[in-house]
Amino acid sequence: MRATSQLKRLPIAVLLGIILLLSMIPAVEVASVLGVKWQGFTPMFGDEGFYYAHVQTIAEGYYNDGNPYFFEHRFDPPLVIFGGAWLNALPLFLGLPFNAAMLINLVLWSLAFAAVAYLLYREFAVPPWISVAGVVALYMQCYPHIFRPANLQPVYPFYFLFYLALARFMREQSKTNILLLSAVSASTFYLFSYLWQAVAVTLGLLVLYALVRRDWQFFKSALITTVLSGILGLPAVLYTFWLSHTSPYFWESIARFGLVYTRIPMAEILYSGGWIGAILALLAVLYWRSPALRTREFRRLCLFAAVGGLGLWITQGSNALTGILVETGEHVRMLILPWVLFVTVMLGSYLWRRRADLALPVRALSVAAIGILALASAYYTQYYFMSFVAMPESRRDAWIEEQNFTKPFEWLQAHEQSAVVVWSDPRDEITSTLPIFTRHFTLYTPIGMWHLVSTKELIERYLVSQYFNNPTAADLQSDMGAYLGRQDVFHRAKTIERKAKLCRFFFFWDKARDCGATPTSAELLGDPFFNSLARTFTDDIQPQIKSYLRKYHVSYILKDVILNPNWHPEELRAKLVYSDGRYELYRLPL
Repeated sequence: MRATSQLKRLPIAVLLGIILLLSMIPAVEVASVLGVKWQGFTPMFGDEGFYYAHVQTIAEGYYNDGNPYFFEHRFDPPLVIFGGAWLNALPLFLGLPFNAAMLINLVLWSLAFAAVAYLLYREFAVPPWISVAGVVALYMQCYPHIFRPANLQPVYPFYFLFYLALARFMREQSKTNILLLSAVSASTFYLFSYLWQAVAVTLGLLVLYALVRRDWQFFKSALITTVLSGILGLPAVLYTFWLSHTSPYFWESIARFGLVYTRIPMAEILYSGGWIGAILALLAVLYWRSPALRTREFRRLCLFAAVGGLGLWITQGSNALTGILVETGEHVRMLILPWVLFVTVMLGSYLWRRRADLALPVRALSVAAIGILALASAYYTQYYFMSFVAMPESRRDAWIEEQNFTKPFEWLQAHEQSAVVVWSDPRDEITSTLPIFTRHFTLYTPIGMWHLVSTKELIERYLVSQYFNNPTAADLQSDMGAYLGRQDVFHRAKTIERKAKLCRFFFFWDKARDCGATPTSAELLGDPFFNSLARTFTDDIQPQIKSYLRKYHVSYILKDVILNPNWHPEELRAKLVYSDGRYELYRLPL
């Protein structure tokens, strides 16, 4: 009996061991690249610094999770609720050092990811060792996102938990399953906005399915679940509604995330969402051509795939209905690709078990379809995993350079017990990482735009930060991504371009048809815009630089002597207080 029990637990034990080893890859890479050169500064793999800043700021006592970069906005309400930031801050509240806390977060959430995904596979009777392989593949595909705290790292376990609760609800509409699905669905409102949208659509489709089938008991249970989820998630919706009506900067802040008003979906609904369509088409053919498969088990599998897949796909293309697009395509892709991989393994396992019930043509179709889906998932898995763990020379050099940040940060921590504002080059990574490894704030960093701030203030902060660089209109145009959001820098122009491409596609036979020009982002803004900014800099910012520095409570100038040779803080009567050969700190007069 004991031996049998141990054998049953062996797959999950092996799985957790594999995931534990994989979760240690970043630590191993840091140790192998830096070795004795490591000074305690956590090197960056990507954009995780944005999320580190939120976690660290919460741990420092700014529980509102406002703007971690700008001193004047440290107590602002968050533009977007990231419940994961509070979850990831828990190890810091327990007194752990930052580096240890982030590593523990990665390990624990990785293990949670694996455990929930394994249970989901087993819910559909996928054999234990196939489940282990499927979870490892899922983990590797999601690895770059799992690494990012506050974002998808704590989100993915809830994502799979939702589908596990959904599958159990479909199997049995018990009180326990209703409450579980309701609670998990509601939690997504506080974790990731794109996930709760997909969850809401999925539950809506579930209710619609029960209504069409006139399965009133199922309908009642699905409706209760949906209503209860909505009630529990309502505070998050009401918060957004309140903020949108009380903050004059809400919509322009959302616009910087890429908000455009268009009913033309992004091509991503085909690139990634198209795989959902392929899976649903395969299931339809199997159900139509193989009467022997029309069992309760297969119907539940089909229902799960239909409402889950369509919930994601409809969300991805929702702007076709709402007319509002905020980078929905690429964000929902991060939810679609793991779903496709999971369903491929789950469906492949089921068809293998039932292969004797399939006619030869259907069997051949199944093998071909599952093979194509498996190859697609394998491509995405190696792409995401290898792009993260690969160690190009540029990353090695950057990691070594980043260790130079430690000494000026330590000096600031030792000499300033209260938060101060530091002015450094917005394009220098030391600027965006300063709020992570110190208690202090920065005059300006482009990452600060992803918060509740007026665009006018962002531009003003940027221009002040460029005082020593003396930018021209041409410089301001080439650097527009540093102070304008993705709507102006990218999406307005791309929306016009998509419309023109569709016009040329649908009217390919009419060469004379005018489908419109495709202007660049800079052309949409126009030369007068950049000329106006240049005049503001020369006529207002430069002559009154000291007033602006007082306005933004700037106490220090941090100069990179290699990147900023033309910076001369002494012109502003700033006093040199620290120098290490690479960085210099100047204290501005009070």
